[in-house]
Amino acid sequence: MNEDFTDVRRLMAPVDPVSPQTFAGAARDPQARATLQRILSSSPAEASAQGPQLSRRRVLVVAGGAVAAASIVGIARMVPADQPAAHVPTVAMLSYHQVKGESPMSGSLPPARSVLLKLAEAAERQPDTARPANARYTYLQLNEWHLNVAVSGGQASTAVVPTVSELWVPISATDMVRRVERPGTPIVIGYGSERTAGAVASGAPKSDEQLPPDAVLTSRSPEELPLDTAALRRALLPTGRVPDDVPEVDQLVQAVINLSSERNVPPRLSAALWRVLADQPRLGALGDTTDRAGRAGEAIALDMTTRGLPKRLVLIIDPETGRLNSSEEILTKDAGKLNVTIPAVIGYKLFLHQGWTPDNQTTAR
Repeated sequence: MNEDFTDVRRLMAPVDPVSPQTFAGAARDPQARATLQRILSSSPAEASAQGPQLSRRRVLVVAGGAVAAASIVGIARMVPADQPAAHVPTVAMLSYHQVKGESPMSGSLPPARSVLLKLAEAAERQPDTARPANARYTYLQLNEWHLNVAVSGGQASTAVVPTVSELWVPISATDMVRRVERPGTPIVIGYGSERTAGAVASGAPKSDEQLPPDAVLTSRSPEELPLDTAALRRALLPTGRVPDDVPEVDQLVQAVINLSSERNVPPRLSAALWRVLADQPRLGALGDTTDRAGRAGEAIALDMTTRGLPKRLVLIIDPETGRLNSSEEILTKDAGKLNVTIPAVIGYKLFLHQGWTPDNQTTAR
């Protein structure tokens, strides 16, 4: 219990508006101890009569309204009921830079075609890594987060707890896919604070499951995908019916993200993917950036406006290797009822490690 309490104190320290030094030595002060005793001995009725009624705003929120993060069971911040609603902060926006300065988060961008073709050339220069003779699985490690906002009494709050996922995809279709998910380092965000928490989550998995490949994978094996641009474009598009208002470029960009989330993408296939996207409209060059893992990248943006809130999907690609490093999802014009400040990051995905392993227990670096 003491360890749990220590973890809670460490986790909430950055969002505590009162410095720890404020009450240093208070436990030994007779007047302070007497004040504490009066507070503890007051009945609920007396306490409610002594001041204005307060409403509880949840700071840590996950799906279904449950409150949880690391070892915390429930944490709330007390805010006067008449205080106006504040915008919920999310993770920080990355900086994107073009030759003429910082790139805008709205408005038109220069076409991405020339940048994508250069990235294809960079990928094509990379040596293909031969599959080891003892390899039975491809291994992937990702770090991702998606905004989850809870609204109660007209107020909204959020928590940022990334998920670190490991995926072992079998070479043989008769073996099972193993997927392990662990909580990443929590980033606690409440009203008036954008500081990150000082505690890290335990390393225990929150899920560890084995599933048939066709039950979990949405992409085809790289060995089954053609390198010809026209043929690859057809292979990436969904085989089922797609709503008429979803443009082809939206489908292709999502297919590229899905492929990188599930497969070890070889350099020549990466080159072919960028050539497919280079032929598509509406892709803009957002500029140079550094992703959340500290890696330099070229940012390619797609503005999606046909379904849901207007948002921008960003691919961040290594300019030296042509490898997809990460993706970002950003609300650009309208937050709906989310009560976030526009522009707002509502999700990201980092593709950290990929390789071959002899079993579904070994990791690759």
